[in-house]
Amino acid sequence: MRNIEQLSRNGKRAERWSTGVQYLLIILAALFFLMPLYFMLIGSFREMVGAMATPQLIPKNPTLKNYFDLINSSFPVGKWMFSSIFISTVTTVLAVLISCMMGYVFAKKSFPGKKWIFLLVIATMMLPKQASLIPLFLTVKKLGLVNSYWGVILPMISWPYGIFMMRQFMQEVPNELIEYAQVEGAGEIRIFTHVVLPLVKPSIATLSIIMFLQSWGDFMWQLIILKKQDMWTMNVGLSVLIRNASGGASIINYGLAMAGGCIAALPIVLLFVAFQKYFIKGVTLGAVKG
Repeated sequence: MRNIEQLSRNGKRAERWSTGVQYLLIILAALFFLMPLYFMLIGSFREMVGAMATPQLIPKNPTLKNYFDLINSSFPVGKWMFSSIFISTVTTVLAVLISCMMGYVFAKKSFPGKKWIFLLVIATMMLPKQASLIPLFLTVKKLGLVNSYWGVILPMISWPYGIFMMRQFMQEVPNELIEYAQVEGAGEIRIFTHVVLPLVKPSIATLSIIMFLQSWGDFMWQLIILKKQDMWTMNVGLSVLIRNASGGASIINYGLAMAGGCIAALPIVLLFVAFQKYFIKGVTLGAVKG
């Protein structure tokens, strides 16, 4: 009896140690990822022109000068923010719509060459983005879409990863539900919108956040396509502003850069907070379905 009680106490002690180690690792991981963001926020309240100052946990002489300089600059920062939001939103909506439709077709429909076409879609995921820049630019130029929002948006809406992801989730939708809807006289569009999509809402939210993040963080393609200053996105505009605000291309205003980074990151934070429940549910669902 004593041995059983001793084993029980040892088991509980080991469980407490295991839980403590897990929490410690989670805290360390959180600090690892959050510290750069914290120092960016703190740096936005300091004047740092020409050289990166020593990091401070709390700024000694905090100032809003960087934010005022950013807002009152001669550059159209407001238009840059609008461009970023417009491009990212439209790209996300169209990319998610196309991914859902193609994912549904690959998951639930049968047609000649289906397997090979899907393998071709998967193969494009392995192609480096840099390798496609020149062909994409020549295509966009031939269509007359250079220096337009659509020149940035259209090449991004057919997203192989999104198609693959939605196909995997839609495979888990019971075929019996689709067959029952067909027996009741529902057409393909009604089945897709009223039966299939409601069952994969968490996956759609997850895909939307990932796509929005990818579009919002894009720099190279936007720099290539958008030539007019008024049409620049925050990423492109800030890369120019932080140098010009300091009076020369060789000088970087780090305080202004961090203030701009904080403003640019704000929509992403709000988006994640708003859809956090669906995002976590979608990720968890994907982990369970393997």
